[in-house]
Amino acid sequence: MQHQCNPRVLVVDDDPVFCAIMYELLTSDGYEVNLAYDVPQALALLECCTPDLILSDIMMPEIDGICLVRKIRSAPAWSKIPTIIVSAKAMPEDRNKALEAGANAFVSKPFSIKQFRMEITKYLPAHSA
Repeated sequence: MQHQCNPRVLVVDDDPVFCAIMYELLTSDGYEVNLAYDVPQALALLECCTPDLILSDIMMPEIDGICLVRKIRSAPAWSKIPTIIVSAKAMPEDRNKALEAGANAFVSKPFSIKQFRMEITKYLPAHSA
């Protein structure tokens, strides 16, 4: 019997409510979800399991999401992981900074679930539980 692995998503955001919402949304769509509440925790999770997609906020304590994207892009083992910035900080310069750092896409908070799903399925196969 062949075991099929669900695509794994790493959500990096310091807001526990947002993380809980993302966890519910993504697991209901059949994804495996890991949560990190700051960049050091995200990097520790990346050391032990490589996700198929990373969703990260920009504004977090100590190290922000832009720095996380730069770290991901500079590490050979992680450089190809699609990374989407999901942030309320949605001025054009924030979007440009995220994309220049190497993010694949930028989703502004708040977002519609439909828009969000369309964005992540560009990087992950559509998957239902």
